[in-house]
Formats: sequence, C-alpha cells, structure tokens
Amino acid sequence: IENGRFAKYRYFAHAKVNDSDFLMITKKGIFFVTTGTFGQLICEWQYLFDEFTKEPTIIENRRLRIEAKERVKSVFHAKEFGKIINFRSPEIATWVLAKLEDARESLPKY
Repeated sequence: IENGRFAKYRYFAHAKVNDSDFLMITKKGIFFVTTGTFGQLICEWQYLFDEFTKEPTIIENRRLRIEAKERVKSVFHAKEFGKIINFRSPEIATWVLAKLEDARESLPKY
C-alpha cells in the first residue's frame, strides 16, 4: 500500500468491500484501501484503535459503523466522526466486526 508506507503495521485480516476496495485490519487499527487507476493500492482513510470513540457496530444488517475522534482538533474539543462501510453481505460485516474485536483484544493492556 502506497509503496510500503504502512509496512510497520502488523497485518491481522482484511475483507473486500467491492471490486476495487477493501478494509484491512492491523494490530493497531483499520485502513480503507482502494485500487487506483494503474493498479496501485491507496489508503483512503485510516483509524487507530485508540482513536475509536465507541465500539464498532453493525447497522442495517451489512453496514459497519466506525466512530472515531476527529484528527484536526478544535481549540475547544475534538468532534466525533467516523465512517460507515457498506459490505456486500451481513456475513462479511459480522466476520469483520469479530476480527476487529479480536485485533483490539490482542492489544497490550497497560
């Protein structure tokens, strides 16, 4: 992905969202990756697990909701925002949610 820009992250799992996009789960967070015009992999967005503001949930059977802190902090507070990933089936969404929980549970506890 992006010529190894994310090579330091340890891969955990991934799932196809559609023909050109997939969600990759690492030991520290998630990446939404798309295939560019020339076949290159591009990270459209990413969140580290410590940026999550709520537990990920499934809505409408096959949509995974991720809520996280906004990266650009205002002077007063960080707004909450996030993403909804629309998978092809409820089974894929459920599998991804379970993998997210597994990856987050594997984080070192301090």
